[in-house]
Amino acid sequence: MTQYIGLLAGVLTTASLVPQVLKVYKTRLTRDVSLAWTGMLTVGIFFWLMYGLILRDIPLIFANVSGFIFSLAVLIGKMMYRKYEK
Repeated sequence: MTQYIGLLAGVLTTASLVPQVLKVYKTRLTRDVSLAWTGMLTVGIFFWLMYGLILRDIPLIFANVSGFIFSLAVLIGKMMYRKYEK
């Protein structure tokens, strides 16, 4: 049961990044996306992923692999579309 709760928590928190990823790439507007927040989030998720790998905790690994990909996508979008900020 604990694994299912962890998996559900991981899916929901990871899915919360999807709307931001879609917005960044559809609009190319990133002025309201904080570079510091995105950078810290991406690094933090990376360390959660490392922790999950060390523990061999599947829900933790799953959530943080996908979370890392989504947060990295936002970070890359922020860097790519920075020139449009005015």
